[in-house]
Amino acid sequence: MGILIKADFKKKLDMKLYRFDPKISKPEYHAEIFCEMFSQFPQFKAHVAAHIERNYCFVVNDEDHSDPKSLLTILSPEEVSKLNEWVLLRNKPGTVARNK
Repeated sequence: MGILIKADFKKKLDMKLYRFDPKISKPEYHAEIFCEMFSQFPQFKAHVAAHIERNYCFVVNDEDHSDPKSLLTILSPEEVSKLNEWVLLRNKPGTVARNK
């Protein structure tokens, strides 16, 4: 049985997320962005679940991972960075998420 995630895909980004710079390679920067998105955007939880499910064959659920910090122990810094890029840049006009 699945749980419906009520997502607001038209929600505006706050300034920190809007100014996201994928070229910054500091893991702390990406962890901070990840944590902020995870808690602010229900749809980000869905993206994380889908990404992890495709690559690692398990699903993120609220019982095991109700906060972003628990996922930061599982995901590598590069994976966090790629998730941030994918979510923040995939629909932004004039940008293309980098493939590493």
